[in-house]
Amino acid sequence: MNVFVNEEVIELQTDASLTFLLEQLNTPTKGIAVAVNQQVIQRTEWDQFKMTENDQVLIIRATQGG
Repeated sequence: MNVFVNEEVIELQTDASLTFLLEQLNTPTKGIAVAVNQQVIQRTEWDQFKMTENDQVLIIRATQGG
């Protein structure tokens, strides 16, 4: 199945969780927020949240600056 992560197509196995997706992308999970189809998914729900075909995933990384 295909999902879109920050507008890039990623191929995943069926029934993949959000946690699995982040692991496949080697995404550090500290300091990020994740939205799927414009809805923020709480970190405590990542393991149970199942990805579906054509989901739109947005990963936002907190940065420091001034």
